[in-house]
Order: sequence, then C-alpha cells, then structure tokens
Amino acid sequence: MCSTIIRLFIILGIALAVCEASYVLCLRRVRIHTCESMRCPDVGWAVTSDHYPCDCFEIEILSGKKKTWYKIELPNGNHGYVTDDHCSNNGDISRC
Repeated sequence: MCSTIIRLFIILGIALAVCEASYVLCLRRVRIHTCESMRCPDVGWAVTSDHYPCDCFEIEILSGKKKTWYKIELPNGNHGYVTDDHCSNNGDISRC
C-alpha cells in the first residue's frame, strides 16, 4: 500500500511539472506593444495581476540600459510585448 501511494505521488509530480506553463504577471497596468520596442504602436493594456502566457523574451539596449521584453499571448489569440518595468516572469522563459 505504501509503494502505491509513493507511485501516485510520483505520477502526480510529473503531471504537475508537465502542465506548468510559462507566464508573465504585471503588477501595474502597462501598455502592450506590437513589437519589442517603445517605438512600436501599442495594442492595448495589460491588466494588473493577470497571468499572461509567455513564449519567450527579447533584450533591447536603450540609452545604455538593458530592457527585457516579454512576448505574451493575448486573450484574442494574438501576441504582444510588455517590458520588465512592472512585469515579471515565473522563471521558465527562454530567449526568443
């Protein structure tokens, strides 16, 4: 019986690891841009405390400072970009 419970926990742990998605969370309302630059037009606003699925990130050097842009999936299925100024990821996102 004990080994059955251990097997169940192992299977549950594997299932949770596979189902964990990469996401971005914004702590303030921020603009969502069409590309990874402030020069790109915006397509809307990221809602505070919503989790956005995230494929990857890009790095932009602007005036000697590094800015990270997260590529997020929008509710309508399109993609947009937010900066790391007020948004962060869950640590599972790779560079595009």
